[in-house]
Amino acid sequence: MNAPTPEGPSRRSYNLFQYLMDGVAEPVIVKDAGSRFVFINEAACVLLGKDRNELLGRTDHDLLPTEQADKIVALDRIVLSTGEGHEIEEQITTPDGTSRTLLTKKRRVSIPTGSTEEKFVVVTIVDITELRGIEETLRASEEHYRSLVDLHPQVPWIADGAGEVLEVGPRWSELTGLGEKETLGKGWAKAVHPQDAGALQDAWRRSLTSGTPLDWEYRLLTTTGEYRWFRARAAAKRDADEKIVRWYGLLEDVDERRRAADALRESEARFRAIADDAPVMIWVADPAGDTSFFNRLWLETTGQTEAEALGFGWVDVIHPDDRQAVQEIFFRATAGKGPVRSEYRLRRADGSWAWVIDVGQPRFSADGTFLGYVGSVLDITDRRAAEIAQQEAQAFIRSIFDSSPDCVRVLDLEGRPLLMNEAGRRIFGLNEDAPITGQTWDSIGRASDAHKVEAGWESVRHGKTARFEITVRDAGGEERCMDVIAAPITDNLGKPSRILSIWRDITDAKLASDEISRAQKHAEAAASQLSSVLESTMDSVMLLDGDWRVRYLNENAKKLLQIGDEALGKKFWKLFPEEEMGNFAKHCREVMERRVRSFFEDHLPPLGRWVEANASPTQDGISIFCRDITERRRAEEDTLLAQKQLAHMARHDMLTGLPNRMFFRECFEQALNESRHARMAVLCLDLDGFKAINDTLGHPAGDALLRQVSQRLIQSVRTTETVARLGGDEFAIIQPLAKSRDEAFHLAQRLMDTLSEPFSIEGAAATVGTSIGIAFAPEDGTSADELIKAADIALYSAKSSGRGTYRLFDVAMHAQLQAHQQMKVAMRDALANREFELHYQPLVNLESRCVSCCEALLRWRHPQRGMIAPSEFIPIAEETGAIVLIGEWLLDEACREAARWPERVSVAVNLSPVQFKHRNLVGAVANALSSSRLDPARLQLEITETVLLDESEHNLELLQDLRRLGVKIAMDDFGTGYSSLGYLRSFPFDKIKVDQAFVRDLPHGRESLAIVKAVAGLGQSLGMTTTVEGVETEDQLAIVNSEGFDEVQGYLFSRPLPAAEISRLIAVGVL
Repeated sequence: MNAPTPEGPSRRSYNLFQYLMDGVAEPVIVKDAGSRFVFINEAACVLLGKDRNELLGRTDHDLLPTEQADKIVALDRIVLSTGEGHEIEEQITTPDGTSRTLLTKKRRVSIPTGSTEEKFVVVTIVDITELRGIEETLRASEEHYRSLVDLHPQVPWIADGAGEVLEVGPRWSELTGLGEKETLGKGWAKAVHPQDAGALQDAWRRSLTSGTPLDWEYRLLTTTGEYRWFRARAAAKRDADEKIVRWYGLLEDVDERRRAADALRESEARFRAIADDAPVMIWVADPAGDTSFFNRLWLETTGQTEAEALGFGWVDVIHPDDRQAVQEIFFRATAGKGPVRSEYRLRRADGSWAWVIDVGQPRFSADGTFLGYVGSVLDITDRRAAEIAQQEAQAFIRSIFDSSPDCVRVLDLEGRPLLMNEAGRRIFGLNEDAPITGQTWDSIGRASDAHKVEAGWESVRHGKTARFEITVRDAGGEERCMDVIAAPITDNLGKPSRILSIWRDITDAKLASDEISRAQKHAEAAASQLSSVLESTMDSVMLLDGDWRVRYLNENAKKLLQIGDEALGKKFWKLFPEEEMGNFAKHCREVMERRVRSFFEDHLPPLGRWVEANASPTQDGISIFCRDITERRRAEEDTLLAQKQLAHMARHDMLTGLPNRMFFRECFEQALNESRHARMAVLCLDLDGFKAINDTLGHPAGDALLRQVSQRLIQSVRTTETVARLGGDEFAIIQPLAKSRDEAFHLAQRLMDTLSEPFSIEGAAATVGTSIGIAFAPEDGTSADELIKAADIALYSAKSSGRGTYRLFDVAMHAQLQAHQQMKVAMRDALANREFELHYQPLVNLESRCVSCCEALLRWRHPQRGMIAPSEFIPIAEETGAIVLIGEWLLDEACREAARWPERVSVAVNLSPVQFKHRNLVGAVANALSSSRLDPARLQLEITETVLLDESEHNLELLQDLRRLGVKIAMDDFGTGYSSLGYLRSFPFDKIKVDQAFVRDLPHGRESLAIVKAVAGLGQSLGMTTTVEGVETEDQLAIVNSEGFDEVQGYLFSRPLPAAEISRLIAVGVL
């Protein structure tokens, strides 16, 4: 038997109601007065495991056992007769055999039918076992939404700046019957409905006057003799003088939409009433994310009016702390047309907050067009509060468990260990990952104490607290006397399910009778207060009664509070009146009044100390356990400041404060990504004559000049443009809004003019010039590397043209690249022709002042060009892959040379990131060690963080393989990368080498000094050898020596030397 379905308009409203209800995640069933199923949504079908047609028209007696059906029908009749809603929580077994907990809600709905009214029972079922059932139900409605969108044909048209139509698409004639000639100009107006002509002309005039886009709907006479609704849209195109020269428009047939909208408005009153009876908050949004519907329950719950809620007004009732995250989730889902799911706090009409879960599913038409979302909001306040309370309780218990200085063990009822805190693991020599299952009494205790232990466990199994003394063996095999207090941990029924035991080492107390007496008194006091302070062991202890009078203070508490025994019996807030209204007092009052524990940190101004406090209720007051954490807080603040400074310095030039090369590249890539199709310029420049000033007046004068140049560059650019120092006297500028070459040329000329003005350096006038290279995106490149390279080539061209000018990159400048290629070709034969050689720079041990290591540095003696700088050929070697063979030669040569040195001197070899991509790196190192017979411990391999940035997991495995050979691994240029600190946690380096950038400003640079101190402390705490590069003065040496660094390297001791000379230097001994 099937339930009847309505026809005509009622059928339309029924379909709309069914369509809406199928989008609701909760099962919904409607029964008539005879308990027949007259409506059931898709979620209910899924829950009951039957098709809708199998359920409609049936009763509960057709589906359930008689006894269960009778109860359900009886309750339906009560709801129908009294009109009172009912809620029932019950267990069911779904057709697949899964047990679910359901909350069933029933309410009566009356629908007028003429002079009478028909009564129905609306049943909603909330599956409180799995809220994700909401998402599955909403996704099942996806196909219903795909039929809502239909694409309409559009007619393009063009008008001049005065609004005269110049062109119109061929479909215009098909629609209106007007030919193109009679349409042009203002002829198109002949087809406009007389009632719409005036308003259309007014709208068109407003757009022509203001330049704002046209968007208007009106009726046109079609070739069928009927008027149809159309939507005209147009936008203006302007010339360089912002004068409107054209209007481009589209004409869209919206007649069906208008008719559908009219029909929808007619039925809206009918199906809105049905939706408003839904027992959950329901919302609908369009493809742009604007909400177009909220049911009555939303408005009643939030107190919003419909006008306030629609669009994005619903955001106003979301808790401010949750608002941004909810919007980001919603906008991400809208952009991807995917499902929406979020949990947040919703403001009720009475001002209270409710936790809700909001689930929405995308709607699509039959042809796949995105229609928007339908969603539901469910109140989960009670469940969320229970989860949060449980998490906080677990975290609190765990913190007490691990902070206790006594051994705390949780055992099963047979005495087998399940958990043990950090103090217990230290006593028995177990690391944090070691299993504790072997820590039974037989393995750690004295056999003669077994009866005590068993008697104690037996007492606990009967729900009692036990206390006894035993002897155990610690990690070193020594016997320790333990005072054990054991208590039961009960289950939900109050029966013992675990044993909680606290083991206190009283070995030393046994050595003297007075210590024994104090231990006994302490144990007796601990036993009497076990229920409240069993898990709280802090440095300072105080007990306050219900009137806030001090009843007990231990010695640590007296020292912390700076009071003595005279405080006993006095009210605590009389001793510290300024704290009575403070945060410390607030927490204590909460414990006293609500009888709950509180764990918190607070600053006590009268004492000038930070404390970590654990306050617990006692029988007649509260107990407070405090720990002085002042030094820890100061250390955390100092570390955080140092990390921020280090991160900033890694991305900025220390001398000028400008972005450095790395940060500049990041900014450039970001600008390119944000303006993929827009033009922008990059300018690279360096100073003409800077070297002469630097050599003549000295490095301090050169540094002062660079700082003044930086300030002039910053003052010469817009706020949207970025200035960076790439190194030496080289600077670069990003010009993101350069729409034409002239804008870049004007900026270049402005920079040349401002830098040509004399500078005042140490009271003397100094003049420099500048050469500038310019490149444009996208014609000269689409990536930062390509564009910077193009600008560099243009800069080289400008300098080659006589300096003091600027050049725009063009194809002819590729001659520079030819020289680059020539070096590649020459490099192929350089190794075979023995053109490479090694120089060595010593590392000096600060304690012995002897050479402890020598860094092997590659040099290329070209037959024609002479000595080529490593910075010029090593990038090419890495680019071509030649660095792999060169690196193997370098390893062999360095190891052979080091084998001739004294055993106390090691050799350091730099590894390129490219070598890590070659499978034979570990083999090459092993072969070099084997052929040279060099002790692996004397070989130090230096890497930069770039190695860990690329394929970090693979490269970490290679580093571990190298470590297994016995060699040492050092991080070079430490601090220049943003992630240097993080990589110290990824791999246990043997040495960190501090980059010379952090030493250059010593001893006067305060920031540099702070960073050097922080790195020194970091190396000492991690047990790593610390080396400072670039030490050139005695003042710098004195500072790094005082901070505890192990080694230094720099021109103060020696420049890089050939092999023969470095051997003589090593033989000298003390430097």
